[in-house]
Amino acid sequence: MSKEIIEQQVYEPKIEDKKSVSFIWILPLIILAILGWIAYESYMKKGTNISVIFKSAEGLKENVTPLEYKGLQLGKVTKISMHEDLKSVRVNILVDNEVAKYVAGDGSSFWIKKPTISLTKISGLNTLISGYKIELSPTFKTQEEYDKANAKYFFNGLDTQPNDEFDDEGYYISLIANDKDNVEVGTPIFYNKFQIGEIIAKEFIFEKVYFTAYIYDKFNYLVNKSSKFVINEALKVSYGASGLNIEVGSLYSALVGGVTVVTPNKEEQKISKDEAYLLYGKKDDLKSKEFFNINFIDMHGIEENTPIIFKGIEIGKITEIKLNKDILNAKAFIYQEYKYLLTDKTKFFVEEPTISLDGVKNLGNIIKGNFVSLEYKKGNFKDNFTAINKKDINNSNNNIKVELLNENLNSITNKSKVYYKNIEIGKVENYVLTPDLKNVKISISIDEKYKDLVTDNTLFYDMSSKLVEMKSLNLNINYSGIEPLLNGAIGLVSEKIDNNKLTKKEFKLYNSFKDVEKLNRFSNSGIVISADFYNDFEIKQDMAIMYKNQEIGFVKDIKFDDKKSKVSLFIYSPFKKYITDKSRFYKKSVVSLNASLSGVLFEVDNFSSLLEGSIHLDNESTIAFDKTQIFGSEDQMKNSTNSITIVFADVEGLQVNFSQLTYKGVNVGKVTNVRLNENQQVEVKALIYNDFASFAKAGTVYYLKKPRISLQEVANAGSSIMAVNIGVIKSDNQIIQTKFEGLEGQPSVEKSHFGTVFKVDDITASSVNLDAPVYYKNVQIGKVSKIDLSEDGSKVVVDCLIYDKYTKFIRKNSQFYDISGFEMKFSIFSGSKIESNTFTSLLKGGLVVVTPYEYSELANPNDRFNLVKQLREDWKSISPSIK
Repeated sequence: MSKEIIEQQVYEPKIEDKKSVSFIWILPLIILAILGWIAYESYMKKGTNISVIFKSAEGLKENVTPLEYKGLQLGKVTKISMHEDLKSVRVNILVDNEVAKYVAGDGSSFWIKKPTISLTKISGLNTLISGYKIELSPTFKTQEEYDKANAKYFFNGLDTQPNDEFDDEGYYISLIANDKDNVEVGTPIFYNKFQIGEIIAKEFIFEKVYFTAYIYDKFNYLVNKSSKFVINEALKVSYGASGLNIEVGSLYSALVGGVTVVTPNKEEQKISKDEAYLLYGKKDDLKSKEFFNINFIDMHGIEENTPIIFKGIEIGKITEIKLNKDILNAKAFIYQEYKYLLTDKTKFFVEEPTISLDGVKNLGNIIKGNFVSLEYKKGNFKDNFTAINKKDINNSNNNIKVELLNENLNSITNKSKVYYKNIEIGKVENYVLTPDLKNVKISISIDEKYKDLVTDNTLFYDMSSKLVEMKSLNLNINYSGIEPLLNGAIGLVSEKIDNNKLTKKEFKLYNSFKDVEKLNRFSNSGIVISADFYNDFEIKQDMAIMYKNQEIGFVKDIKFDDKKSKVSLFIYSPFKKYITDKSRFYKKSVVSLNASLSGVLFEVDNFSSLLEGSIHLDNESTIAFDKTQIFGSEDQMKNSTNSITIVFADVEGLQVNFSQLTYKGVNVGKVTNVRLNENQQVEVKALIYNDFASFAKAGTVYYLKKPRISLQEVANAGSSIMAVNIGVIKSDNQIIQTKFEGLEGQPSVEKSHFGTVFKVDDITASSVNLDAPVYYKNVQIGKVSKIDLSEDGSKVVVDCLIYDKYTKFIRKNSQFYDISGFEMKFSIFSGSKIESNTFTSLLKGGLVVVTPYEYSELANPNDRFNLVKQLREDWKSISPSIK
């Protein structure tokens, strides 16, 4: 091992130049700069604080509710506190610095934006979720105004959106409201029931309500200085002579209301912003009025707004009432168009409701109240009136005053009226006892226009006393209506006699019309005719003789005989011209009653002959009579000349007096008797009402119209539970015949008012049934009326009744096809096919008529047609024009 040599080494340090600033100090500087920037930004974004005083902080929240202007957020509510006055709240708002100069100035206003939900408008719905907002409303419009503005940090908030929020170019109109309070913001404005604008603002200024109306741009031309504004009435109550009238507008108007614009002149200038127009409560306020005064003495039911009605039209109204001692002083108006009614001869009176068994007058007064009416006469203008009682309205100095004497007052009262032929001609004024206390003196007044009715020969009778009077088993009815029965009445009987004047002042008042009637009968001139009657009915002396509801005489005398009695008929002179050799008489019973399942026939004679009946004159006969006869009834009389006999095998369902003879749906007669003859057939006696000769001709057909119910039709269904009628088919034969053979059903007649019958031969067994339809181009033009065998039995003859309006389609070369049932075709390759014309023809059968393009002349009932079983395939396309 070699010896290690250790050498000592010395290391010298390496010296390098270093920078004077270390990198480690840069990081704190950066952090410091960032913190400075954050501090600056925080200071710059802190904003400007302003305070706004509101009446309520409802819907506002700290650090949530924003300050906005047209949707742009300008700040936020930072604090809400009580104001010093303890009546309002103070809201602190932090406004962004960048907009502070536009907000915190003396040109700013603030209001709370809330959601609006109504029937006409929905707005601000986003505030339902985010809450209410505070809106800025600046008054300055230019940058120059803002530069000159003074800073302001304390404001009083507005209750509603200010007017300066409205568009400068918009058409805004100021309206002053009357006492109506049903107009709110959002109320629509209509023109001819079409919305043209809306109410956008409502303010209370100097004890008046002001509205701002906005008219949509495209409708500006509809509103100008001639326009009138009226509040719509959802419920309009008017009043007329007929009573209360209630008109309800549309549901929309009822719920929303609205304002209607009336513009008479489209050429006028537009309304300026500084003009204010009156908002009328109703359309009547637009009319010109003439005011006048009415005094009411001892009258009730008059108050403010009582209408004035003339001939059912409301022409004015009472506007003001003042009590001056016992007199009501009323101020009233009528519309200018009726000013002519205010004359010195016009009389005003109060209409009151009248309720009685005879009727109800002015029923609406019970609900609405009385109304004022008037009687107009031409004269000079007058504006001060005194109303009078209605009962005095017709009083005249020229009325006739007479006095009536009777042993008793009976039912006469101060409300009683005087009648002539049931027409009111006067009234009772008063009544007193005569000085000797034996009679009652009744004073009556007859209207001037009826004064000629009262002469020395005039008779007066009590219309109301002794409603029913029984003497010697004779029942006397003295009834002339409900009004005379309730209030009493006096009747007058007058006849014009030459040179007959009124010189008397007192007349006797008879107890009933019957007493007056007897006096009149014996004072009349006339003729006496003799007539016979059988004793199976009763005729009484003094029984009235009537002709066309006019009394022309009476039964003067009766000579009784064992079988046939004679009677003397007295005919008044003016009516003797109606008595001829063709005259005949019949007794009309007081009450005629016939009842059956068909109904009830109830007839009452005219009132003048009630309970006794009357004798009626008939001059309709064309036959002269040797002797004058009185029949027991009208039917008995007509049966003597206007009756026919119809013989049937069976008349089940036929009922006397209820079964009718019908021709073309019109009743031309009725069944009066049914009996069996010696051959055990049923003979029906029938009365022909009019035109006897046309129904009593040889060849006329009478048949029973029994009910027919089938798939095709339901005919005479009423006969199934009520009387069966007899149908008539007239004949052109001129030979008179009064006895006929009746048929069980409607026959198949070649030519009748039903149509024309064409005969179709079917050589095989027919599948067509009775009443089966006959079609032409799928329109029913008739039906099968009869199916029978031919005389030799070789074929079936089908009678086809074609209605008159369709007979022109039946030509000599027309073809009848059977479409009964259905047709089925089956093929392995083409499938199956089933065809049927109609459901009725499927079950009941039917025929189709096809007329070719080259049609020949019209067919007649003597032509015969063959029924074709296979319907040609092109029948639907065959459509000739037949005229």
